Amino acid sequence: MSLLNSPLLFISGKKILIVGAGISGLSFALSLQKLLPSLTSPNFIQPSIKIFERDTSDLDPTRQGYSLSIRSDGTTGGVQTLLKLGLLDTAIERGVHGENVGKEKGTFCLWDKKWKEIMRVNLPTPKGLPVQNVRIKRNVLRGILVDACVAHGVEIEWEKKVVGVETLGDGRLKVVFDGGGEEECDLLVAADGARSKVRGALKPDAVLVYQGVVGIMGESRFDGSPPPPAEKDWGLMLSGTGTGLFVSPVDAHSIVWSVSWLASEQRPVPNQELGNKEKGELLKEALERGKAFPEPYKTYIEATDMETLMLRNFSDKDPFDHWAGSLEGVNVVFLGDANHAVTPFAGAGACLALSDGWDLAEQLVKFEKLEDALKAYDELSMPRAKRILKFSHFTIKFGHANGWWTWVLVLGFKILFGLMVFLRKFYSP
Repeated sequence: MSLLNSPLLFISGKKILIVGAGISGLSFALSLQKLLPSLTSPNFIQPSIKIFERDTSDLDPTRQGYSLSIRSDGTTGGVQTLLKLGLLDTAIERGVHGENVGKEKGTFCLWDKKWKEIMRVNLPTPKGLPVQNVRIKRNVLRGILVDACVAHGVEIEWEKKVVGVETLGDGRLKVVFDGGGEEECDLLVAADGARSKVRGALKPDAVLVYQGVVGIMGESRFDGSPPPPAEKDWGLMLSGTGTGLFVSPVDAHSIVWSVSWLASEQRPVPNQELGNKEKGELLKEALERGKAFPEPYKTYIEATDMETLMLRNFSDKDPFDHWAGSLEGVNVVFLGDANHAVTPFAGAGACLALSDGWDLAEQLVKFEKLEDALKAYDELSMPRAKRILKFSHFTIKFGHANGWWTWVLVLGFKILFGLMVFLRKFYSP
């Protein structure tokens, strides 16, 4: 039952706590604040909203500086969500190609091992939108969301690490903080990433699954413009050797790169920061792994800011239903990677996070019962997350294919892309 202006809405007068000031948590907080004015019943009581974030408010560029692709395709709808939030113009202006809007700008590309362009993915812009996609640094997008949340009165407590969660028997929950302290809430929104502490406490069986890929990545900086093609375009190089390469512009003087390969076992990743010797060895390994790639690969790697260098095992997980199994009757909802972690090979994690935040808020202002709101939310979020997960698995195989199988997959990708362009051109609303 939809009760748009009813004082009986579940969120009326409730205390809502959000764990994680990442893209999904911020998107939800801002979305709810944008939608609450539509509730005009004089008896409706505004809920209180507070975000807890373990990190400082100073966004670390070594963890947040890489760029993201915010897309407008029907599966992700990230650009559309930014428009709903009133942030699209700002994101475009502050994006990687903000100064070139309306001029020539970059797109996703596939290159062969000689940097020859195999195909360029340049879908038509959907009606009602100024751009088809926005390429933006993660810390910039996050900063835009933080500023908007604060402007709308959302309270954010930085350096507040959640170490435990307890159910109170009436659907409500209590969060416990590092160093002492606790707080109860009527609804807990877990937006604390792929290795969610909240998920570990309430749904310990929902674990990350290693997808058989290891990668080395870093950000390279130049005095002038980076060597092409990553000064403008982003995408995958297909070597046909089983080693894949992703490159992308970050800003006018920086690019991010990731060289990856299939591996049956995960590599040990140190808990502490790598020392200079370990970083040097990792950079040397990146050069060796990518020896099939011609220039400017070597130039890209040698210009790496060593503070950004990292080793990564790529994992993901399937989305799960709320209000089912161990979560039934527990007033908690998981957003973004906390529910459906996806590898970067799908290029859609930030889009899913944005859309999750808006869709959850939209359901909470429609239904009297939390159970109904969460079921409606799952019907929106789970199908798209599953589609993106399947696409990610395909891209892993595609980007790390060997020999002739590489070009069979390229042909299949071209056919799929051609079909997408046709459908967008003739059937877009």
